[in-house]
Amino acid sequence: MFSGYIDVSPSPSGAKAGSREIFYWFVEAQSNASEAPLILWTNGGPGCSGLIGFLAEQGPFRVKPDGESLMRNPHAWNKLANMVFIEQPVGVGFSTTTENIDYGDHQAVEDMHAFVLNFFERYPEYTGHDFYISSESYGGHYMPMLAKLLLDSDVPEFRGIFLGNPFTYWAYSFAGMFETAWGHQLLPAPLWAQYEESGCKAAPWLEKCSNTTTEIFNILQDLDMYALDFSTCSHEGQHEQGLLLRGLAQTQNIEPPPYYPCATQVTGMYLNLPEVRKAIHAENVNWTECADISWNQTEHSEPMMPYWVDLIENGTLKIMIYSGDDDSVCPTSATQQFVWDLGYSPLTGRNWVPWKVLGQTAGFRTDFDVPTQEGHAASFEFVTVHGAGHMVPATQPERSLALLQSFLSGDKDLPKRASLRR
Repeated sequence: MFSGYIDVSPSPSGAKAGSREIFYWFVEAQSNASEAPLILWTNGGPGCSGLIGFLAEQGPFRVKPDGESLMRNPHAWNKLANMVFIEQPVGVGFSTTTENIDYGDHQAVEDMHAFVLNFFERYPEYTGHDFYISSESYGGHYMPMLAKLLLDSDVPEFRGIFLGNPFTYWAYSFAGMFETAWGHQLLPAPLWAQYEESGCKAAPWLEKCSNTTTEIFNILQDLDMYALDFSTCSHEGQHEQGLLLRGLAQTQNIEPPPYYPCATQVTGMYLNLPEVRKAIHAENVNWTECADISWNQTEHSEPMMPYWVDLIENGTLKIMIYSGDDDSVCPTSATQQFVWDLGYSPLTGRNWVPWKVLGQTAGFRTDFDVPTQEGHAASFEFVTVHGAGHMVPATQPERSLALLQSFLSGDKDLPKRASLRR
């Protein structure tokens, strides 16, 4: 493993070296690292730390409930790939800046692009490895924009995008949130009828819908909107919760189950330990999951569909968009609206086909007929992950790893095998 900072200061602006630095944690593949692909991971937000992915989702470790020690993650993505996790934009997590940043999509993506180029300079032995970018949530904005920059700058290693529960267009997600709650039978029928009859289903953000949407939010307030069928972390306040978890760990010797609702809280406890910061070469700043930053709202509201069309039509990239169907914040219904409205037809025999892990239906996948340049394995796939929330690697870790293996290998039937269980 390697961790530290990569300078992404924009030299044309006259900024001093070190004025923008992205913190990264790079972990090599558990086997065949010299040939395995390289995957860049960033969390969404905008403004949330990629170390959530590292320690609460698909990294090689999970934090135990004591907030002070680690356990191995049996479904870590670095079983299949070299993984570099980043905290971006600058000012998030351990990443630092001495500038007053006008935060927005273009600024964040330009910094990530600089990170990629400088990463290959620092680790030249990975030049030539197949290189993929991956994210979730607001990665629906980050990833297509970063992919376009990588293509425009002719990064020869760049092969594709592996993206979960993307935030692609706010209107789709906002409307899909309530539809998902209704589909889970979490709302009374009269309230839903009132919602539909008033025209709010098509445009729930309208002022006339505010009373109805407020009533819906009140009903859902004690549920985890990111994972409707999963437990919530029920103890408010990091300090109070940390004391409780430490006590449980000491008296009952417990470890987190496959999904642990307090994972992000104990991750924060762990990363703020002085000895941990020293070991990973992090600045002496208080780590938080998401930074309180002001984002360019025009860019936040921009629909990303034109970017996806450009990327697909390029004919060189492997693209898989997957969606946990238990998420109401970036719901599967919103992702379906975006994917199908792009207008591509499914390949014969590959329309909404069930895929399985350990004999159980893990979701449904569709492979679309898209342009392919000669010499490239271009593809565009949409996959649902049944029973997974917003953070698919956290809520369905085994299915997440199986899906990644299928994406990297191109083997559509691979997730049916149980070899990843060990």
